[in-house]
Amino acid sequence: KEGHRVYAAVAPAFVGQFGPKVTPGKLRAAMKALGFADVIEVAVGADLCATDEAKDFMENVPDKLPFMATSCCPAWSVMAKKLFPEYANCISMALTPMVLTARLIKREHPDAKIVFIGPCAAKKLEAMRKSVRSEVDFVLTFEEMDGIFDAKHVDIENIEEDPNGVNDASTDGRNFAVAGGVATSVKDVLKELRPDMEVKIANAEGLKECRQLLKMATLGKYNGYLLEGMACPGGCVAGAGTMQSIKKSQAAVNKYAAQAKHKISSQTEYVKELDKLVD
Repeated sequence: KEGHRVYAAVAPAFVGQFGPKVTPGKLRAAMKALGFADVIEVAVGADLCATDEAKDFMENVPDKLPFMATSCCPAWSVMAKKLFPEYANCISMALTPMVLTARLIKREHPDAKIVFIGPCAAKKLEAMRKSVRSEVDFVLTFEEMDGIFDAKHVDIENIEEDPNGVNDASTDGRNFAVAGGVATSVKDVLKELRPDMEVKIANAEGLKECRQLLKMATLGKYNGYLLEGMACPGGCVAGAGTMQSIKKSQAAVNKYAAQAKHKISSQTEYVKELDKLVD
């Protein structure tokens, strides 16, 4: 109403959330019908995050840090830093996909307003944190977004597809939404950058399991490892703001991810922007 251009940054878990008939093109059309200027997949930021974490890992493990844990799940990273403050520096300092996507949009459109739409209630807290210049103006869950479509009488299932704007995200970036996807993405980038480097991975789902994983890491069991923590069992597809069963969502995300032009995060066109976004 104030006349701002408002961009929707949609988390990788979006596929299938609004029903099996709602394709990415229909969702984009529905968002534009509500008044969004454009829709950007946060999988683009996931690719940047994976590339950044891979570089961090190469530089720091095992010479400077015993292990490195992924940063993109805010509930996991906040818990890790609170319960194991002496190992806080082992949580990657890479910006999350949400923040990197928002910064990417604001580089092209400095006056834009950004709405992150995803499965996660914890992202609301992340966007408010003073320590991170998140660039995100509002955070909505998929469930809240569905309520807006209803209130505005947008027939999302039968709307004509918007053929424009399929983002250049990789298969790995789109698979961030599923447990194990983040670590796989970082590992694939590392394999490309350093083919000789052995990368060992351990991942945990659910905060109880995450806590146990970190406890074992602090006791030396995972020295040299990349650790992935997901607060929701199953990954982001099981977040508090989701509307589909986990298995259906995982299958939908995997199928959509397989259609990407690139397999590995570091191969996308946006990676060259990374250094400009993390200053």
